[in-house]
Amino acid sequence: MRKLLFSFLFLFFCFSAQAEFINIGVFASKKVNSFEFSVRAGKYALFSESGKIKEIDSKASLTIKYVDGFVEVKENGKAIGKYRKVNLMGVGWYNHFMVKSTNPVGLERRFDDNLKIVAQRNKMQLINNLDLDNYVAGVVEAEVGRKPPKEYFKLQAIICRTYALSNTEKHIVEGYNLCDEVHCQAYHGKTFFNNIVEAAMQTRGAVIVDSDIQLITAAFHSSCGGQTVNSEDVWSKSLYYLRSVKDTFCLKHKDATWQKEIDKNQWKNYLTARLPNTISEQQYMNLNLNERLKYFPQSKLSFEELRGQFRLRSTYFNIQETENKVLLKGRGFGHGVGLCQIGAMEMAALGYNYSEILHFYYSGVHIIDLSALDFFKED
Repeated sequence: MRKLLFSFLFLFFCFSAQAEFINIGVFASKKVNSFEFSVRAGKYALFSESGKIKEIDSKASLTIKYVDGFVEVKENGKAIGKYRKVNLMGVGWYNHFMVKSTNPVGLERRFDDNLKIVAQRNKMQLINNLDLDNYVAGVVEAEVGRKPPKEYFKLQAIICRTYALSNTEKHIVEGYNLCDEVHCQAYHGKTFFNNIVEAAMQTRGAVIVDSDIQLITAAFHSSCGGQTVNSEDVWSKSLYYLRSVKDTFCLKHKDATWQKEIDKNQWKNYLTARLPNTISEQQYMNLNLNERLKYFPQSKLSFEELRGQFRLRSTYFNIQETENKVLLKGRGFGHGVGLCQIGAMEMAALGYNYSEILHFYYSGVHIIDLSALDFFKED
């Protein structure tokens, strides 16, 4: 029954999606002790733990400061009060604001929707509470910039939305869902680029699920160098939809190849301590591979370990001995699992649609709407 419903539900996903909000910890690694809040569109209501205080429009400028365990709020230099927590909630149909940090100086970003501020032990915690698709649009620009074709933005939006919803408890202990840094997803606030905003809205509610109707691990990387990697070659878990695929679309890009020289003794000492005695020096000083491997030949030393130890751009490389160095000639950039961004961008430029690109890199998955996901959960 599930398979019969997939096509029907997909056709109607853009009409059935409902607004969903997410909490993002912003300036998560910074100690923000004071900032200026200004309305850039719409109108905002200021709330504290005691209730609504007042409404704020574009004529007002708030100074918000951490003072002895409290959030101190001033309007145009005049004190409003001190509170344990403050919410600035948009009350118009379209709202966005600017945060300009004054301690430390130099942090300035615009955000959609709402802002929560909580006094902690020695700083303020800032949480952007916003519509999921506004967040997705911001992530797409932060992750890939503005240069890719519009069709690629649709693909990246679906991937970012899927990742966000499958990781909503990543920072739940801190009081929000995800942070704004790359180990969650890079997020620099609101995007004003129409192609990205439209891509997020045109795919509104669309997510990727596996054959059990579970959100997939939507892994992606910069460039595979011609071949992606099985999930278990990098992480412990084997996932049927993250299989190695041959990919010629990324090969003409500047990140398709790389080189790095390593001191010969450093290389030799590291490998001799980890390889079996049956492997000769000649074998680990000179190696030519035509495809990706998980382990160094005839050993249990993983290429992923070598990538981490020597800070390599990928696990896909050949080895050539020189006079005092070992020259690594590699392909690709990143862990290699899932979607190759450079290859996907090239596919989009060649006229492939986002669904075709997605299914090229993720095997046996489905694009469905969030409302359909809820339906299957109930089922």
